[in-house]
Amino acid sequence: MSSRAPIRVLLIGTGFGAQVHAPGFARHPAFALAGVASGSLENAKRVASEFSIPYAGDDWKRMLDEVEADLVSIAVPVDLHYPAARAAAEHGRHVLCEKPFAMNAAEARELAALADAKRVVNVVNHEFRHFPARETLTRKIGEGALGRIEHILIRDRIPGWARNPKRRLTWLTDKKRGGGYLGALGSHHIDQLILWGGPVRRVFCSLRTLAAESMDTAPALAAITADDTFTLMVQFEKGARGVVDLFGGAHARGQSMEVLGSADSLTVLDGYRLGRAKEDGSHEAVPIPEDLAIEPTPEVALLAPFLIQLEMIRAAIQEGKPASPDFDDAVEIQKVLDAARLSDQSGAWESLAG
Repeated sequence: MSSRAPIRVLLIGTGFGAQVHAPGFARHPAFALAGVASGSLENAKRVASEFSIPYAGDDWKRMLDEVEADLVSIAVPVDLHYPAARAAAEHGRHVLCEKPFAMNAAEARELAALADAKRVVNVVNHEFRHFPARETLTRKIGEGALGRIEHILIRDRIPGWARNPKRRLTWLTDKKRGGGYLGALGSHHIDQLILWGGPVRRVFCSLRTLAAESMDTAPALAAITADDTFTLMVQFEKGARGVVDLFGGAHARGQSMEVLGSADSLTVLDGYRLGRAKEDGSHEAVPIPEDLAIEPTPEVALLAPFLIQLEMIRAAIQEGKPASPDFDDAVEIQKVLDAARLSDQSGAWESLAG
């Protein structure tokens, strides 16, 4: 048993926060949930009751003032990330923030500078990178097993509002609140692109709101202003190219990721399977190293990689080890997002701002 005091956590948000963050912190022995805040007091009380959290409220600012804690976990809509993360850092608390990190690169830079000045551990929750197949590919790229990286292709298929108009409209459908799949899922893909391909030089992107094109059959979809489909192309500083094609009107969920190098090419088939393409279209299984294997959590698929993220945060807080992706990494992701939105407006390739 560890003699260290538990890391006290304040959770802001009871949507994804209740689905993944709270179960993760409750399951990890190094953490103790000390408070939860939500825009709905009823939701806060429900989550507090389910996870035996002593404080529940509907004002996260008051919670930060009233409840002692070491770490603030932020799982609210994107337009609230900046004020919540800023307040947490100003209180001297370590910060775990959901993605996309901020509304723009200016906010992201400010938060990164503040976290550095306050010397707090700061992490953005790109937990997808911790799935074993992706971690194995990341390691192989780092070891040079693929040779020179030449091309990265990410294909994502989502049955979105265009296929299910009865889905509840949330902040994710509101462009002004930072909604849209480019931010919500594209930020994960950009994190993976940078992890595998290195810094990005320039971007070309086309955004589409497929659901709104169906508003004649489902008038409520006219309220959707954020993108649900996009094609993003990037040129890396080392010369490779990357493509992310996400379609929000799929009939079934599906995703694949392929990294092609001068010496080898590997494909992430799903979170736990990595393959090498064969001429007949099938894939030869590539073993996952024992130290990268994790136990799946079928009840909540993202809980397994989130627990890996939490262990990294624990080691950063208690042992001073590095944790990633941090706010500086998130600035680079945000710069790609900003350039992608600018490219959609200009219809041209856009270089990343400094």
